[in-house]
Amino acid sequence: MKRNVSLTALKLGQIQAQYRELIANGTMFSIADLLNFDSFTLKDYCQALNPHPQSETIIKIAQQFCEEHGIWIEQAKHYITCELFLYPDAQFDRLVSMVENNAIDYYLNDIVGRDLFRHLNSDKQTEARELMKRMSNVDLDLLLPDNVTSVEKANIEILKFMKGTSPLPWFEKFLHLYCYHIDVTHRDGNSDAQGYVPSIDEYIELRCHTSGMHHIVMLIEYASGNFLDADWCSDLGIDNYLQRINFLTAAFGCLSNDLFSFEKEVIDNSTDANLLMIVALNDPMCSLTDVIVKSAKIVQEMMIELLDLIDKIKKQMHDLAGSDGSKNDALTSYVKGIEKCIQASWLWQVYTKRYKRPASIFAETGLPGAVAQAV
Repeated sequence: MKRNVSLTALKLGQIQAQYRELIANGTMFSIADLLNFDSFTLKDYCQALNPHPQSETIIKIAQQFCEEHGIWIEQAKHYITCELFLYPDAQFDRLVSMVENNAIDYYLNDIVGRDLFRHLNSDKQTEARELMKRMSNVDLDLLLPDNVTSVEKANIEILKFMKGTSPLPWFEKFLHLYCYHIDVTHRDGNSDAQGYVPSIDEYIELRCHTSGMHHIVMLIEYASGNFLDADWCSDLGIDNYLQRINFLTAAFGCLSNDLFSFEKEVIDNSTDANLLMIVALNDPMCSLTDVIVKSAKIVQEMMIELLDLIDKIKKQMHDLAGSDGSKNDALTSYVKGIEKCIQASWLWQVYTKRYKRPASIFAETGLPGAVAQAV
């Protein structure tokens, strides 16, 4: 059922008021504690992961690339580290292009993203729509449009490198997901702009695209240069498992990010394009505390299912040991990459200063020295 948008501003105001009360009372939640289950803890699961050993060099190269194309902004230093966590074993040249691609994505997010678009004046919105239309319509020819902007030049440069270093079927699928991500992300993502409040499932489906997590998961193959054989996976009967694993990995990454970015998006920028606000709008009687718990439960249940599916795939890989060497090696590499993607989604969000603030309701996003009572 499509919920009416007329009460969204009222509910947003209530959530923001309850947030201020929690801050005033010194109430703090631990995202990790909300996601842990049974004897499983995220801290233990993720502690073995370290960013790419050549991270410092790659960061310098990415910053220079952005500066040369006029797309470097100060907050970039807090986000270009993301892919260094996601793909710690990636080949150097491939990772450089992936970090640069990620830098473009975050640059667009920070100037015309879904939580900022509505705050632009009409001329800037028109300019942004035209830019996004051109960037989302890039095809396999990778041609530069007339009157090209610096960010478009940077984008095409990276895509050409990636096209030349990957199988065409893989790149075609990647390009489709990447362009769709650009199209649906850089616009007003609030319910009033859409004309209705999406259901939680509808929001999650779209959020996986607006976050870019679908093509980020695809980059696991690109990072190592080991590409899955789709026909072989289908013959083994594991293609459905892999599709679900891919979706859940994407969903865990973006929905856990909604917890980390709640304050930045909902409190600071008054957007309802965030899992917590969508939960609140679909159940208006919920308090902010209820919303936090319910939202975390959604993420936790996805993580439990994902870890279970990974175990099932690993069992089949064990049974296949010694057969179809290169294909099995690619699958082994991919599953390891999925596990590292989960770990990185958590560790980077804890590590980055992108979501840190002096006063926070989350232990993971509060700056050192903040004193609060954990819930």
